[in-house]
Amino acid sequence: MEEGLVWRFVMALVYVFPAYVANGAPVVAVRLIGTTHPLDFGRKFFDGRRLLGDGKTVEGLVSALSAGILTGVLLWLASPNSFSSVMEPVVLSVGAVLGDVAGSFLKRRAGIERGAPVPVLDQLGFLVTALLLCWAVFGIPRWVDPVTLLLVIAFTGVLHLATNAGAYLLNLKDRWY
Repeated sequence: MEEGLVWRFVMALVYVFPAYVANGAPVVAVRLIGTTHPLDFGRKFFDGRRLLGDGKTVEGLVSALSAGILTGVLLWLASPNSFSSVMEPVVLSVGAVLGDVAGSFLKRRAGIERGAPVPVLDQLGFLVTALLLCWAVFGIPRWVDPVTLLLVIAFTGVLHLATNAGAYLLNLKDRWY
């Protein structure tokens, strides 16, 4: 990679890191907490299926937002030029959580059981939602270009699969994907 592309890719990874943390934190937090409460409180949609299912929990939501926002604030303090304001990583974290929850909602509507894979949605839904929400509020960052964006998407897909496999090996998840 050329030097400019390397810089943009590193900036992109710093930028999306709060979303990564928000997406991954619930797996660890819920395992540590043990007892969970479904985010949908067991309610069903008009189609008779659960709104979200048991996989989305209050504890997961709180841990995702807490970890993502804390990470984002620390990154902003360490490198304030990475974000346009301290609120930008906050919105990224919220967007990541919204993307993950929306993915579960869509999977339930399609009759897909909890834990069943839906390639691309499972790996990238959180990131795409986080970026779109953040860019709608704060504008597109200077690191964004088609090549860098494709690199971030590809990296995120591979990272998501690798961290899920690691979580499976550590008995944090029931499935490797």
